[in-house]
Parts: sequence; C-alpha cells; structure tokens
Amino acid sequence: MDRCARRRLRSALLETAPWLAATEVGPQAVEAGRCDACDESPRLLPTCGPAGPGAVCRVCAVQLGPDGWCEGHQEEGAAALVWAAALPASWAELVILWWVATGEVRPTAWSELDTSVLPLDVRRSLPLS
Repeated sequence: MDRCARRRLRSALLETAPWLAATEVGPQAVEAGRCDACDESPRLLPTCGPAGPGAVCRVCAVQLGPDGWCEGHQEEGAAALVWAAALPASWAELVILWWVATGEVRPTAWSELDTSVLPLDVRRSLPLS
C-alpha cells in the first residue's frame, strides 16, 4: 500500500471512527500487535497491573477489570473500560486497519481481517486486491 492509499484510508477511518484519534487508549496508546493476554485480538488498552499483561484487547480488559490497573490508576482504568465498552462491534477490524494506514503493520499481517463488517466509506478507501 503506497502513501496516498494509506492517507486515504487514515482519513476514512477517522471520519468513520473518530475514537481512533485517542492517544490515552486505543491503537495509538499501545504498540501494534495482538493482545498480551489472549494473543488473538488486537491490543487496545494499556494496563499497569503489577504482574499482568501490558496491553490488552477489549474482551481481556473486561475480564481483568480493575485488576488490570495499579492502585494509583484505578480511575483511568475504569474510564478506559467504559470507553472500550462503547466501541462498535467492528472495533478490532478498525484498529487493525488503523495500524495498516499508519504503516505499523503490513496489510497481510492479519489475514483473518473481515472487511465485510466495516463501514462502507472505509471499505471504499481500501485498495482493490
């Protein structure tokens, strides 16, 4: 994917899912990759639990609950969980595409990406195969 295609994709993603611009939570707050807990879904939330995973997906964050954050960051953790709960069902695909659009991962890195669940504007911005 060339720079122009990545820029179009990034623009479509932000138009459709402005939550991708968040820097305290979301794909910009964590290193691109799979959840440190389940190793399946993309990372979404940084945690700070003493012996827990460093960055987790939405499902694993809910399972960790407040234990995913240290005592001094319980409020931030609670806010992160509320934020994550409000995301659309296609959050994982949108996060992966964000990393593709920013050049953090290759388009082929997540072969199981289901583009059919994406909003039409985002699908239109994807390069033809």
